Amino acid sequence: MTLRSLLLTLLLVSVSTPLLAQIPRQRAVTNEPAEIFWAPTLVHTSTVTNLPRKNLNFTIMHAFGVVSNGVEDLFGLDGAANIRFGLDYGVTDRLSIGFGRSRFDKLYDFRFKANLLRQTTSNSVPLDVAIKGDVGINTIKNGFDFNDRLSYLAAVMVARKFSDKLSLQVTPMFSHFNTVFILRGADGEIIEEENDHIAVAVGGRFLLSERWGLVAEYIPVIGSRSDDTNDTLSLGLEVETGGHVFQLFFTTSQWMTEQHTIARNADDFFNGDIRWGFNVNRVFGGH
Repeated sequence: MTLRSLLLTLLLVSVSTPLLAQIPRQRAVTNEPAEIFWAPTLVHTSTVTNLPRKNLNFTIMHAFGVVSNGVEDLFGLDGAANIRFGLDYGVTDRLSIGFGRSRFDKLYDFRFKANLLRQTTSNSVPLDVAIKGDVGINTIKNGFDFNDRLSYLAAVMVARKFSDKLSLQVTPMFSHFNTVFILRGADGEIIEEENDHIAVAVGGRFLLSERWGLVAEYIPVIGSRSDDTNDTLSLGLEVETGGHVFQLFFTTSQWMTEQHTIARNADDFFNGDIRWGFNVNRVFGGH
């Protein structure tokens, strides 16, 4: 190479380098699933969020007594509490199966959740749609046949992440109990239960920061319902700590499965039947 050619090459390199540095760097448009919620459960209802394949989620759900009982009852901490332990496993990235056990009714429940659609980060798919099925088995020693102990839930979850902060979900649900009761209330009135209930839960999350969020949930029953039952309202705070999601909330129901929350919730917000509770979700990754 001649001296003239060498000088020309160096000149071209020195001119082109600043020009290349001025080209703006842009992220490639991705079509990955959007992260709509952190946890598989909002408060009482399941979210569209599913477990990745071969991941295991251990859940503790806990609801204490009524806060309005005051200092004598330590604002509900001394009252009868319901607690549920659950395990869910990601069969695929879109399908999970699980089971749990609740203190009330000594209830075992078995469930699945499957994503039919997943919202993408590019919004080429604008919604998440998932379905859930649940079977509950009451194991209290009461002489009932196995079939009389069963309850069921079918739900469709439709959710969207509207912005980096706001995610909302609507969940039509149907519950069925094989066995219902006709009871006599404290004032001698007759209380009749219904076998079937329809509800449309609405809920969402608003992020306060990368780790903190507000969650809210309302579960109104549509149409006929069991006597002396009420809709459930919950408001809480969610914390994501990497592997753990903690949910601290006030709620008007102690039931931990959707079919019981719909059909057998006797708490009334306007009577001060507000309880505080928490959910803990711990995810263990697979290989």
